[in-house]
Amino acid sequence: MSSFRSGLRKLVQTVLFWWVKVPQNPHHTDLETLKRQKHCVFVLEHQSTADALVADHELKRLGFPGIYQSIDLPELKDEAALLTVHARPSVIRRHKAGITPRIETLLNYLAEHEGEDIYLVPVALFWGRAANSKNGLINALLSSNWTVIGRFRKLLTVIFNGRNTYLEINEPVSLRELVNDNPDISKATRKVARVLRVHFRHVRTAVIGPDLSHRRVMIDRLLKTDPVRNAIEQHAQAKDVSIEKARALAHKHAMTIAADVSYGTIRALDVLLTRLWNKIYNGVRIHGIEPVRELAKDNEIVYVPCHRSHIDYLLLSYCLYKHGLNVPHIAAGENLNMPVVGTILRRGGAFFIRRRFGGDKLYTAVFNEYIHTVFSRGYPVEYFVEGGRSRTGRMRTPATGTLAMTVRSHLRDNSRPVVFIPVYIGYEKVFESRSYLGELKGKEKKKENLFDLVKSVKQLKNYGHVFLNFGQPLSLNDQLNTKQPQWQSSTYGPDDRPAWMFNFVDELATDVVTRINSAAALNPVNLIATALLSTPRQAIEGKQLRAQLRLLVQLQKDSPYSDFITLPEGDAESWIDYAVQMGTLRLIPQKLGNLYGLDSQNTVLMSYYRNNIQHLFALPSLIAALIVRSDGINKDTLRSRIRTIYPYIQSELFIEGDTDQALSRSDRIIDVLKDQGLIIENEQGALIGTDKKQDQNLQLQYLSNIMLPTLERYLLTLSVLVRLGSGVSSQSVLENQAQQMAQRLALLNGLDAPEFFDKALFKNFIQALKNNRILTLNSDGNLEFDDRIPAIINQAASVIPDEIWYNIYQVTKRTQPGSEG
Repeated sequence: MSSFRSGLRKLVQTVLFWWVKVPQNPHHTDLETLKRQKHCVFVLEHQSTADALVADHELKRLGFPGIYQSIDLPELKDEAALLTVHARPSVIRRHKAGITPRIETLLNYLAEHEGEDIYLVPVALFWGRAANSKNGLINALLSSNWTVIGRFRKLLTVIFNGRNTYLEINEPVSLRELVNDNPDISKATRKVARVLRVHFRHVRTAVIGPDLSHRRVMIDRLLKTDPVRNAIEQHAQAKDVSIEKARALAHKHAMTIAADVSYGTIRALDVLLTRLWNKIYNGVRIHGIEPVRELAKDNEIVYVPCHRSHIDYLLLSYCLYKHGLNVPHIAAGENLNMPVVGTILRRGGAFFIRRRFGGDKLYTAVFNEYIHTVFSRGYPVEYFVEGGRSRTGRMRTPATGTLAMTVRSHLRDNSRPVVFIPVYIGYEKVFESRSYLGELKGKEKKKENLFDLVKSVKQLKNYGHVFLNFGQPLSLNDQLNTKQPQWQSSTYGPDDRPAWMFNFVDELATDVVTRINSAAALNPVNLIATALLSTPRQAIEGKQLRAQLRLLVQLQKDSPYSDFITLPEGDAESWIDYAVQMGTLRLIPQKLGNLYGLDSQNTVLMSYYRNNIQHLFALPSLIAALIVRSDGINKDTLRSRIRTIYPYIQSELFIEGDTDQALSRSDRIIDVLKDQGLIIENEQGALIGTDKKQDQNLQLQYLSNIMLPTLERYLLTLSVLVRLGSGVSSQSVLENQAQQMAQRLALLNGLDAPEFFDKALFKNFIQALKNNRILTLNSDGNLEFDDRIPAIINQAASVIPDEIWYNIYQVTKRTQPGSEG
């Protein structure tokens, strides 16, 4: 009889897998360690023949004996190696025996045999991965439901979702440990059952998301909340319109904002995006996602990636989906709510937000309540703290609006911990890079439209690799407990904005973008961009280029910027060959040795990729500049000058740590430069570069040039300030003057660097001077300074070459108070 059942099971399994497809999952527990355990019992969440057949098939494929075998113990030979947490519903037997009798049997056996252990291995299985949307029969059938379903619905689920089945083998649970900790078998049994139920609930939340209501139902409930009702009444009164008209406008706002997640759309996007990525990219490399998968089981996850391209939206959601995580709700700019495209994005999880709320209290109330609804239901969220895409390749100053909404929502309801996940997205080619350069030079930003989008996609090809690095998670509760210990002792309403919150959100925003930068990915393109753009003519010998690339990587190996950065695979020779193949580096064959360079177009575009990782080399470059432009500098003087200059670089580039930590790291950097033969320490204890005839001296100069454009911009701004005079000009006048002078200097010297055209960088530097009390405002609102500014300019020769200092002097001497340059 058993052989008949076995044969029938094998036949059904064969037929089933003509249709069912289970993709390979890289996120199983350590399978090799698990195989060495003697006695394993596999646990499924629901009693289901289809689930058991799929699990048995996949376990055998992975090298396990399967789940229909008996436990390999004489006393338990009648016990199958399969447990199910929830029994199948039955009309005949309303109260079927659950998992507890089986667990109790296993625990009693272990209590009598102290040398044995049995491992329970949870196997999570989902037929499709959409949370229940409750919007009709078909959509319910096309989802991995949160309820135990009957045989007929299970059959339909297999038919509709069998091609998209997800299986994950989770960390085993040692019953021996539980028996030792709980001698009372009855209590231990209940604990095991509870642990398994909680485990599967957490895994289900992480993979398919919380149980959701239909969009219309959610919006109807949202409009009935007190904050929105109050806003409707206030709007009706302020605009002298009826309550019905005000409510209709609120409903229109909500429909414009809210996502309308469709599992069918997500599955279609999965297929389309897989083809698109294969067409335009050589691969997507992901680092650090495992801790995120664990955090997603117990926390409200907020993904906060850097923003470099429109591709960011799709890429992150796609990778999360492929790695068994729920697709987040994504904050997208209202400019993307185009016909057709907007609908697709909305069904893929996007909700739309205005760039500016413009004092519209009704829209603000609706949006805040929508955000709170999404958070309180435990759905993961994604937004870009930079606001818009970076046009220079650097991290932009964070916009705090969405972060403030997140904090206020959490203050209202902190039942579920919020964790921010910084995500660094690095491209070897950004398809918008040429338009970015035009916008920086003053061209009007072109409004997105469907035709341009389709045309852009058709032109995409050979865009190299993409790197997705997940940085150090940031717990909102930990931040609140540290900076506002009494926060939980107060009750906060939807409109409450405690006085401490504004500074808290600003610090939180800076922390978030700093952690994004700390997860940067070094790749062949940004390394070569960094090396080539630090040469005088953007050309270099092959031998020198290889040496410089090795130096840059060695600095990150021996004195790493953070534990979350990633280094490129291969060696310098392979990186150079790859960049030539990508068309980003030009090979110039020479009989005396190959040269490599950048053409006029790539010189400008490559600065974007250099800027992606410039912060990683800011401190080594500053140290190199201080050494190479001196006849010898002792460590005390070096540290003093770092302390003066570094805070402004750190503020602009969002570099982790404080000045004291930078000084500590500088000692390790100096050791690396010594080990590489770039600097030496003379008998007087002064640090000097090696002989100028040696290649290492040229390497040191190239390293020092990495931060030269930034330092040059600082000097130019200070020079303009002095020319204008203390107490004469406002901040806006100084910003405009400095930007115009920078553009003039760039044209005169053939420097087409994006940072010379980005007004925000001048604004940030001036703000940093104000924060450090180097600049103050007088009663007229103009900038005042003391003799520290001229002293800094006079010391500029310690880091700025004489010819550049002279060029800045020649340009800025034309500056007059209030003039437009």
